[in-house]
Amino acid sequence: MFKAHALAMLAVVLGGCAIPGAAWKGQVEWPDDDSRKNLVPFTEAEAAIAAAAAVREMVSANPYPDLFSGCSTPAQGLDVAVYTGPTLGLYYVLVDQRFDRCGGPSVRVLDGWYEYAVTAQGEIVGKAPPPPADAAFDVPVGPPPVTPEGQGAATPAPSSSPAPDAPSPAESVPFPPSSGSLEQTPH
Repeated sequence: MFKAHALAMLAVVLGGCAIPGAAWKGQVEWPDDDSRKNLVPFTEAEAAIAAAAAVREMVSANPYPDLFSGCSTPAQGLDVAVYTGPTLGLYYVLVDQRFDRCGGPSVRVLDGWYEYAVTAQGEIVGKAPPPPADAAFDVPVGPPPVTPEGQGAATPAPSSSPAPDAPSPAESVPFPPSSGSLEQTPH
């Protein structure tokens, strides 16, 4: 009986050391200069590790069971932007929804804001709060006044109070102050 238990325990322990089978089935066809499409320019490998960790965190913390429906993998419906900020040793990763690649609208969670602070080893150390609800929808006040050619630009006299419908400069920023100079681009 002891031998049976020992063999069973050995099988369980050694089973964890087995090399997993490859997920890819088929032949690898390497790109040539005409078929190669550069998705990400050369970047720091630590930034790539941080991006992968942020995607894993977003996917594992997702409360919506059908969010990734139509996607071959959850990552197919996501984009990432990696940047540095004020804290040395951290990468800030913004995970953006791109579900148009999976069929349907590009954004499936309207209030979804996924920005993480990640170490170079891939450890998530913080998640940024979402921006204020109305900050992303602020509209600029309007174009600057047109001046006749040859004249200096007319500077409006300072006003003691802002226009009633004009957002303050702090409100018109589409990202929270911790986001640095990252700009959101339409998809």
